[in-house]
Amino acid sequence: MVETSLADAPADQEPPESAFFSENMAAFREHMPQLHARLAQVRTPHSRLFIDDDGELDIALGDRRFYGEDAIAFTQRQIDAYFEKPERRSIENLAFGGLDGLENRYKKALSAALEAESVDLADARVDKASHFTIVFGLGLGLHLDPLMAFTSCSELIIVEPNFDNLYHSLSVIDWCALFEGAAQAGGAVHLVLDKDQDAIATHLRGLIRLGNPALIDGVYVYQHYGSSLLTEARFAFHRDFSLHILGLGFFEDELLMMANAVANVKHRNVRLLSSQQQPRTEPVFICGAGPSIDGDLEVIAAQRDRAIVVSIGSALRTLLAHGIRPDMHVETENHPANAANIERIAKEFGLAGITLLGAATVQPIMTELFDDVILYFRDSQVPTAVFGNGSEHMGTAGPTVANAALVTLAHVGYREIYLFGVDMGSRQTDHYHSASTYIGLGENEEWAGSTRLPVPANFGGEAVVETMLSWSRSGLEDVLQMNRVIRCVNCSDGARIAGATPMLPSVLALQNPPIDNAQIMDEIRNNMRAMPLELTARIWSDADLAKNSQEIFAEFHMVVASAAELDDPGLGWIYDLYDLLGEAAAKSPAIGIFLSGSTCLFLGSFWWFDGRIEDAEDRRRFRQTAARELCSLFAVMERRLSILIADTGSCIAGQIETVDSKLNV
Repeated sequence: MVETSLADAPADQEPPESAFFSENMAAFREHMPQLHARLAQVRTPHSRLFIDDDGELDIALGDRRFYGEDAIAFTQRQIDAYFEKPERRSIENLAFGGLDGLENRYKKALSAALEAESVDLADARVDKASHFTIVFGLGLGLHLDPLMAFTSCSELIIVEPNFDNLYHSLSVIDWCALFEGAAQAGGAVHLVLDKDQDAIATHLRGLIRLGNPALIDGVYVYQHYGSSLLTEARFAFHRDFSLHILGLGFFEDELLMMANAVANVKHRNVRLLSSQQQPRTEPVFICGAGPSIDGDLEVIAAQRDRAIVVSIGSALRTLLAHGIRPDMHVETENHPANAANIERIAKEFGLAGITLLGAATVQPIMTELFDDVILYFRDSQVPTAVFGNGSEHMGTAGPTVANAALVTLAHVGYREIYLFGVDMGSRQTDHYHSASTYIGLGENEEWAGSTRLPVPANFGGEAVVETMLSWSRSGLEDVLQMNRVIRCVNCSDGARIAGATPMLPSVLALQNPPIDNAQIMDEIRNNMRAMPLELTARIWSDADLAKNSQEIFAEFHMVVASAAELDDPGLGWIYDLYDLLGEAAAKSPAIGIFLSGSTCLFLGSFWWFDGRIEDAEDRRRFRQTAARELCSLFAVMERRLSILIADTGSCIAGQIETVDSKLNV
């Protein structure tokens, strides 16, 4: 039973120089040294810790009081009400895709095992324990210890916009115990001190990724006090909940990307966008395939002699169909369907004079279709870990090509960027592409996730976004927030992008003189580093992936095989596996990436099923089955990876032409 009483909180608050305060400061010095440095600089906070004649505790700012009553009584009442009806967020259902991927095999095997045992799953999680607890509002922190006890969380994330509150809490609650309790549970306490909602969302995503996103199902959400910022941040967390589990990657996709990259770096002496280039003064137009670009083509054509024009993804056909030949085209997707579209466009219009700025993992046919190619390495991908040593990795270059364009062009040196057709949504539900794309022509199907979210539109009113575009927009905002030197102007009639200044295309009038586009493109290409095949071969030889793969998989097999043999495996092996991912990445970044995405998805599937099994005996048997099935899948991954490693070496040596990317070989 959880003890919820706060009556034992100290009645007489000790001054900052007290031993209690000093012990808390020491805990921050150990666990959060940067925050400790800020706390140590405080001499006179803007507010003060207040105890009235009746012994009631509060924070006073002038004649105003933060709680408006005794903080202990306020928190006790709030905590009691929360425990009666806690706010908890879960993944509503576990989707079973049509592809025969490893994650899907695992989910089907677990589902079949439960069905064979006639085990019915509850509609929601039946366990009270959660991996994550997210608290919006610290105040004096009196709610933190009861919350940790109630939720049994490993990862406690606290969002607080007021630094004074943190300072005062050091005289009220035992931070030493909080840090120690989280550490004993295998997790940590995290603080997000920010007054910007977008920054808060970015921090939350990062901390959840750091603390094992596979176990986000069942997260507790708690708001401590009324604040429009905290209320909006809490709403945004629920709205963007699915973003926390997107983009984890998966084994089959890494196989494809590695096969593509080997062909691309072997095909020619490629040029690489390997480092940040010197700032460029001419403007650049990033032209996306959102519906609004159809109304902007005349503006783009009229001013293309004063700007570098860049098409992204499907927008290449839109521009060419209206007589606008871009200087560059950006691609990031690795799937055959994207390459097939480029092949069709090449037959229709030709690609002469256009430089491909593509991820190293694009389909090899793309690098063959363009006369000039510049490749870049995206972060957290296997080819980057293998071949990207010495090159700057393009972070936040996904999930869509718009993200890749913004990041790569910023690295090329562009500081004045205009967005056209980068709608990140639409004013029309289920209509996300220009009329001149193959989708707009009805020759390819429109794509969109199931979720529809209203968001502020760039020119007022509302636009509608779906999950992938919401994630993409968030990524654009993160890049603009981190790169304040970029002046980004959004001429797209779609969703508003924080950090990009809205501008109606009709009022755009570039003031710089006309530019020599061909000369500028020559400069850009000549500034890129060459990657000869000899260097590729040497890098591959030094990687030593075969040996690292055997050693890392042996450790994974030991964990799951041991769990499968136990009468009651419990949950410890799940946390051990996640810890092993970090160790694998440290030993061999490439093997770590191969394992990371799919392992997280396996753990997430297990966590979802396990939390909905009501009978303890059924749950015990299920955990044994889950560990056994995972043993089999890791064996499949190890065997397939060994084949890929051998084929890659043979391909680079010229003994075979291509590397097979299929899972089943």
